[in-house]
Amino acid sequence: MRYSFLLRALGAALALAAAPFAALAQDGAGFIGTDLRYSERMFDRQEDVTNKIATALRARQSGVLDPYRLYIGGRFLGTVIHEETSTPGKFPILSRLPPTHTKGFSDTYDVINDISLNATLALPMVTAFVQGEYTEIEYPGQDETQLRKYWIAVGDLSRSPFYLAAGRKTVNFGNFATYAPFTHSHSNHYFWSQVEDPLVELGYVTDRTELAFSLIRNHRGLRVISSPGNDGGWENFAFNAAHSFDAGQDMRVRLGAGYLRGTIYDSIIAHHPPSQGIDRGWNGAWNLNATLSGRDFDVMAEFTRTEDVWPATGHRVSALTLQGRYRSELFGKPATWSVAASRGVQGAEGTEWERMDQVIFGLEVEVAEHVKLGVEYLYNDRFVPLILPTITADSAVRSDTLIVGAKLTF
Repeated sequence: MRYSFLLRALGAALALAAAPFAALAQDGAGFIGTDLRYSERMFDRQEDVTNKIATALRARQSGVLDPYRLYIGGRFLGTVIHEETSTPGKFPILSRLPPTHTKGFSDTYDVINDISLNATLALPMVTAFVQGEYTEIEYPGQDETQLRKYWIAVGDLSRSPFYLAAGRKTVNFGNFATYAPFTHSHSNHYFWSQVEDPLVELGYVTDRTELAFSLIRNHRGLRVISSPGNDGGWENFAFNAAHSFDAGQDMRVRLGAGYLRGTIYDSIIAHHPPSQGIDRGWNGAWNLNATLSGRDFDVMAEFTRTEDVWPATGHRVSALTLQGRYRSELFGKPATWSVAASRGVQGAEGTEWERMDQVIFGLEVEVAEHVKLGVEYLYNDRFVPLILPTITADSAVRSDTLIVGAKLTF
């Protein structure tokens, strides 16, 4: 990319240069403020994937966000990736698009995952959020710079556990956290749902419980969302629930479940259904997830599956993720060690497109207040793109990947 190096340098410089000013804003009593930990959670694509509104409302309730203040945040995330594959041109790493590379047995490249800015405005009973992003891994046809998220939520958890929100956001369906520093699991890759047109969300949030009902327009969303006709009506919806309880010995269990009525897995045209189709019907998805957390560790399991078969593959689509992480220190710095194993299934046993497997070993270290460095090793078994899977799949592919990256946040 012609200006790639310049953008990398500029993004890193802005994030580093803004840190002192962010600290001043945080300590001051003016209209503009910042909070590093809040920014990290709102920018994070690996955690708090589906419940950003609850995250913001809880930040208000706990005093992190003061009323009548505009909180700003910034994020630079860049990675260097080295991949080796057993089959030339087939690199099955998730969270990357097919045009990234298509030749040879190995490849090394660097990429700007995102340079993002967001703002949260806290007013009495109203929280407004907006986030703009630049990325080098946009989907073909999308702009490199996007207004990715914007929503307004009416509610104050100090007064009532209920809220009403509207805007463009991730659909509150499933959990889809991935403990690895950078790369998504199959659960996230297959079912993380994002709308393009604004949705309406009614929610309930307490210390232990989160409930959300989302009303979604019939359209082809940014990710996963679709309906048989995509006629602009309001027949699509999602429901999500999570509840936490103490398990003794400083441990806590969180159980979650969700349902999404309309997904892209309803068409013989894989992954990109048109506005109209032949014999298309609703193909919903349901989700179950469980997390056990202690003072220094988390372990999690998540399973998601479509209700009916995907006409493109003649089989139900499902994803399973099992993962864990341990928080400690490395050279006196906070460190998180993680392992995540996931499987995506979309074909009958014995077919070339039956399944994909992935294992990630990760380490992330907070080397400075605003800087985290991470490294991942990934093993991928089989190659099944969700674009024309019955044509492009290759069950013989094996690949090894090493990723090193940095997150700079204020």
